[in-house]
Amino acid sequence: MRRRVVVRCGCLALVFLLAGFAVWWVRNRSPLYQSVATVAFVTKTSHFAGEVYDHFTDNHIFTALATERFFDNPGTRDRLRALGGTAKFSYEVAHWGNQELPVYGQPYATLQSLSGDPKESIDTLNLALKLLTQKLEGLQTSSGANGRVMIKWEMIGSILGPQRQPLQKSRAIAGIGLSAMLASVVVMRLTRDRSRDTPGRPSESLLMTPGTPRRPRPSRLAGTNT
Repeated sequence: MRRRVVVRCGCLALVFLLAGFAVWWVRNRSPLYQSVATVAFVTKTSHFAGEVYDHFTDNHIFTALATERFFDNPGTRDRLRALGGTAKFSYEVAHWGNQELPVYGQPYATLQSLSGDPKESIDTLNLALKLLTQKLEGLQTSSGANGRVMIKWEMIGSILGPQRQPLQKSRAIAGIGLSAMLASVVVMRLTRDRSRDTPGRPSESLLMTPGTPRRPRPSRLAGTNT
């Protein structure tokens, strides 16, 4: 009985020690940094000074979709990593419409990189923007478009980041807490007294009770006179 208690307490102490170390690591040594850029697909002409955010054609939509397929390609991901963009990267196009739904706004794309290293996060985003520029030029020059009417990307606002992500940290700590609770339940079940589950077998506490066992008193015969 005492050995089982010692094993249980030791396992629980180890579980909580590991959980505490994991929480410390997440809070101080393993932050995540996010860099985000939003770009619109526009056409600059000599007859309009500025960005044509309110006027776009189907070509702008098709160009945005083509760039999304480009970044979804595993070959592009490998090329980005080869250039030094090792952070987790995502590219999503919005407000582009399709045959079933009308187009409600200027097509734009959101580029996002996530990494534990802030420099790695922003470097990956900048490399992705360079690849986007090369892809847009290649798509249009191969079709015979000239520089005056070519579609280009225009930054909406500025690059955000690299910013530390507290939401990811909170989720990680919650996951560590749930894992610690589950491990504690497993330890309690594995170290419980199984002798109580076996019918007809005395518990270990009774077997280890010190002292001389009491003998049962003999039954008194009925009708015996002294």
